[in-house]
Amino acid sequence: MLGYMTEKEAVENGFTHHGKYFGIPVWVAPENGFMVATKWAPMEFVMTAAHHVEGLLRSVFFPDDEPVFQFLLGKEIGECDDIARAAISKSESGAA
Repeated sequence: MLGYMTEKEAVENGFTHHGKYFGIPVWVAPENGFMVATKWAPMEFVMTAAHHVEGLLRSVFFPDDEPVFQFLLGKEIGECDDIARAAISKSESGAA
């Protein structure tokens, strides 16, 4: 898909985890200065809009709190593949 960052490219760029930001799929590197990038380039525009909306709402409803962003940190890159491989091998061994 045009503009999609694969797992291999994400790892090469220093990302370590799958994640989400208000439902937007992202690559995350929490140990590396908390880098974040969308998995699909056109979603950068949606993520920028979400940043602005979140910043505005937080400043209105929580003016005394430190600025934060709510990312969902998912599984490590490659861990999902390991789980899928284990499930496939289990189903194949059970079918035999």
